Amino acid sequence: MRCGPLQRIIFGGIGLRNKSIYHWLVVASCACMAMTSIGICINCAGIFFVSVSEALEVGRGAISMTTTLNNLISGVMGPIVASKLIGKVNIRMLTGAGAVVSALCFVGMSVSNHVALFYVLSVLMGIFVTGYNNVVITYIIGNWFQEKHGFAMGITMSCSGLGGAVFNPILSAAIESFGWRNAYLLAGVFVFVIAMPGIVFVIRERPEEKNLLAYGADSISVKSTAQKAEQKVKISFFNATFLVTVAFSVLAYFVSGFNTHVSGFATSIGLSASVGALMVSAGMIGNVLFKLLLGVLSDAMGAPKACSVMLISNMIGMTIFAFLPMGGTVVPMLSALFFGGIFAVAAVGIPLVVRYVYGPRMNSVAYSYISMFACASSSAAMALYGFSFDFFGSYRVAIIASVVIAALSLTCLCFVHKVRTQDALDA
Repeated sequence: MRCGPLQRIIFGGIGLRNKSIYHWLVVASCACMAMTSIGICINCAGIFFVSVSEALEVGRGAISMTTTLNNLISGVMGPIVASKLIGKVNIRMLTGAGAVVSALCFVGMSVSNHVALFYVLSVLMGIFVTGYNNVVITYIIGNWFQEKHGFAMGITMSCSGLGGAVFNPILSAAIESFGWRNAYLLAGVFVFVIAMPGIVFVIRERPEEKNLLAYGADSISVKSTAQKAEQKVKISFFNATFLVTVAFSVLAYFVSGFNTHVSGFATSIGLSASVGALMVSAGMIGNVLFKLLLGVLSDAMGAPKACSVMLISNMIGMTIFAFLPMGGTVVPMLSALFFGGIFAVAAVGIPLVVRYVYGPRMNSVAYSYISMFACASSSAAMALYGFSFDFFGSYRVAIIASVVIAALSLTCLCFVHKVRTQDALDA
């Protein structure tokens, strides 16, 4: 089948079918999925906690359990999606169902009058959001990019932070102006409108479906990769490589769970709600910047070293949180910005470290299991931060503990290269 001049430009330029505009359209579409599945469904959840808890007359810990359930179920679903659905179900049907049901769950929350119904809808969202969140996104980007993989992942996952930075103040303003119910309804509209165009018109599982090669690949490497992909992949859960990688991921994800409490933390130390919303936005800006930086650094010096830089940044931000003064906006904004380094580790660094450890062939399966443990950690953290506030009347104890946890994650990361090398020698 012959292609016209415009098609040749879009799908492969002048014979360079492994580098085209369409590759970057896939990145843009995956970025929209990240913006909604993570940026809105997870990163914007915290701004509803205070209003909903007051309206339903329950504690913040009880309401933060909704996000805990969402993350926990999503983590459990990751290996199921990776092993049972990816490659067997049409990728557009999988991602489309995830986006549509997630949007409808927000609509359901807008009319809910009991915390139990919020829990049911959070579980339902957790099941379906896995169809278009980081597990599937990582798989699609891995298929489409051989070169600049870290950069493509950085761009894609930075949009989860961009979604938080943009939609936190929008939805916060909607809560103040129209109430939390209408704000939930607006969140559902945003999810549908932003995610669905790319899913319907652009997303494909593999570049071969568009007569393209993976970015930077040649036909020989593609054929070799396709043959290897057909081989049965098994992951050992009882070796040092897996255990150290899981420990690094679980600890990093735990610290990221504080994100949903940043606005509540701000008001708890005497800052205004508007400053709290700005702190969340600053954290999301840090999210975006550090994810892009991590992708570039990963391509240049490897994923473990790049993640180390991000963890140190987060530890600086959290340390400032612990001793934040009750006034001003500059220091809170900067501390929240540095705190955002943890999102780069969770969303971009972990999949890149898993790919570094297991290689492209085993990456998606290994990541789905590691992500399951990591999501469970983040889910527990979100609730524990809330209950910690209820118990101590302050977030300070939990924040200091988080700095220690981030340091432990960094320690585990230092051993990743060592255990990976040793396993290779043993093999």
